[in-house]
Amino acid sequence: MNDYKDENVWLMQGDCLERMKEIPDGSIDMVLTDPHYILSTSRGGGMMGKGGRKFMEDMETSLKVGIDTHEYLKGLIRLFRDKSHFCGVFFCSNKQIIDYLQFAEDNKLQYGVGVWHKTNPAPLCNFKYLNDVEYWIYIKGSKSKIGGSYFTKSMVDSSQRNTKESKMYNHPTVKPQALLKKFIINHTVEGSVILDTFTGSGSTGVACKNLNRRFIGIEMDAGYFEIAKKRILG
Repeated sequence: MNDYKDENVWLMQGDCLERMKEIPDGSIDMVLTDPHYILSTSRGGGMMGKGGRKFMEDMETSLKVGIDTHEYLKGLIRLFRDKSHFCGVFFCSNKQIIDYLQFAEDNKLQYGVGVWHKTNPAPLCNFKYLNDVEYWIYIKGSKSKIGGSYFTKSMVDSSQRNTKESKMYNHPTVKPQALLKKFIINHTVEGSVILDTFTGSGSTGVACKNLNRRFIGIEMDAGYFEIAKKRILG
């Protein structure tokens, strides 16, 4: 195993559904994640462009089957103090929105759907609408508060895709630090424990480190795991 653990960072390589079982009950304060492979059998991941398609093909070859969204979210609930403290922000494709919202409804959790408007989308639209938006969903219990300020609480964010770091780390979905920090500031305080079950190149972990939050990251791909480890541990 290439795992790493200290008092502020816990990095695990492997399947998130299995590695999540090692995290003690009630030990996290937030989930912030950008699933980099399809979470349902609908095969609805929203990748665009040659690099994105290649990335999805590689992931599907290694995983064979997607992860059931409801089972995944159900596994997360025990990691919180109780259901009323559940707090998660999930990037997703439009085909996955209904699964997240149905889970929230079934569990009587609060939720909302936001949009990240990419001001420099890939110029590949053919006979479809331009791929210039990405969806994010927050799901929270009644005792999970939304802090932040007027300037961090908009449900719409506009910024450029992080093409520089995407090229640097050979990962097509690296999110801007400012976007990740917005969610961390809104839903946690310093010292909180944030979990990213699809760590990728480690952007969420970097944001947590810079904002004095503790971080737990799980990543299946060995190459991305090493990149994330180097970025987060410096």
